[in-house]
Amino acid sequence: MSYFYILPDQHMNYTMNRPLADGEAKTRIAEAKALAPKIKDVDTWTAAFLQAAKQAESEKRWLDAAAYYHQVEFFLPAGDLRNSYYDDFARTHALGMEGVKGYEQIKVPYPGGHLPGFRLPAQGKEIATFVFNGGYDSFVEEFYPFLKPLTEIGFTVIGFDGPGQGGALRQGIFFDHAWEKAAKAVLDYFNLDQVDWLGASCGGYLALRAAAFEPRIKHVISLPATYWGIDMTLKQIAPGQDKRLVSLFKAGDREGVEALITTEQRTGSVCFNWCIIQGMHITGTKTPFDCLTALSQHSLEGILHNVKQDVLLTEGEDDHLFHTEWLYRTMDELVCAHSVTARTFTAREGAEQHCQVGNSALAREEIVRWLSRFHPQIEVPRSAATSG
Repeated sequence: MSYFYILPDQHMNYTMNRPLADGEAKTRIAEAKALAPKIKDVDTWTAAFLQAAKQAESEKRWLDAAAYYHQVEFFLPAGDLRNSYYDDFARTHALGMEGVKGYEQIKVPYPGGHLPGFRLPAQGKEIATFVFNGGYDSFVEEFYPFLKPLTEIGFTVIGFDGPGQGGALRQGIFFDHAWEKAAKAVLDYFNLDQVDWLGASCGGYLALRAAAFEPRIKHVISLPATYWGIDMTLKQIAPGQDKRLVSLFKAGDREGVEALITTEQRTGSVCFNWCIIQGMHITGTKTPFDCLTALSQHSLEGILHNVKQDVLLTEGEDDHLFHTEWLYRTMDELVCAHSVTARTFTAREGAEQHCQVGNSALAREEIVRWLSRFHPQIEVPRSAATSG
C-alpha cells in the first residue's frame, strides 16, 4: 500500500495517485514523479499527461497510455477536445485488454444508446453476482484491477458506466439521479434476480438510490456514503460561502449563484473549479446554476426508508471530497434496512483517502469480509478476517 505526496495541490495529488495501483504500478509511479516538476496548474497538468500518453502509446504500453489519457481529459471542460481524449482512452484501453482471459465487454441497451462495461465470470463455482458502478468522474475500466480479484472468490462481476459516466456519457446519456432505471436495465439484460451491489464515490448515493427501488439488490455497499448531489461542491468552497451558496440557490437566485461561483472559480481551489466543470460535463448543462439544479436532484432525503437490504457504509477519515459526517446522517435514516454496518478507514491503515486510494485492497477485503456474513461459502482472506 502506498499513497504518494507528489503535488502540492491536494486534489491534483489525489488524482495523480488514482492510477498508481496502491503503489504497485512501478512504471507509472516513476513517470508521475518525473512529471510532477512540470505541473503548476491545470494547463500544465494537461500538457504533461498528454506527452506521457503519447509516449506510452508509441511504446505500445496501452494501459499506461489509457491511464494518462484519462488524466489528460480529467480537468477539461465539456466539448470536442475532451471527447477526443476520452476516445483515445477507450481506444488504448481496448488494445490493452485484447486477449485478456475472462474479460467480456458488454453493451446493455438503454434509451439513447447503451450502457458499456464488462463482465468477469467467476472462477470456479459461482457464489453470487456482484455489480459495480462508479460516480462523478470515473470510467468503469479503471476499476478492473480492483474488481478482478473478486472472481477468484467466486463472484461473477459486472461493471458498467451508467448515465453521465464514461462511455455512456460519450453517447450523450447524461447523469440521472434515478439510478434504479440503470439498475433495472442491467438486471433485466442479464436476467438476474438477486445481486450484491457496490457504488464508489458519488456512486455510493447511486447504489443506495437503486437499492431503494430495486429489490433484486440484496446487499449494497456505499464506498463511501454521500447524501446530496451538491455536498461535494459545497465542501470545496471558501469557509462560510457554502451556506451563502445554498441560500442563494434555494431562493432561485440565478444571478447571485453565478456571481458567487465565478468569484470562487477565480480565487478558489482547483477542486471547487473541477466540481463545477465536471458537473456541467456529466449533466449536459451550460451554466453552474443549471448544473447545481441537476445535481440537487441526487438526494437521499425521503428515500432511505425504502432501503430494506443489508447495507455497508464506508468512509476514509481524511477524505478531501466527502465529510465523514455524511455517513452518520445516512445511518440515522436507514431505519428499515435489514442491517447497517459502518466502517471508517484510517491513516494508520493507509486507507484514509477518498475511496481508499493508496490501500484499496483493504477496502475490497472489508467488503468481502462483510459479504461473507451472507455468503458463508466465502473464504475470507486472513488480513480481512483480522482487520477492523
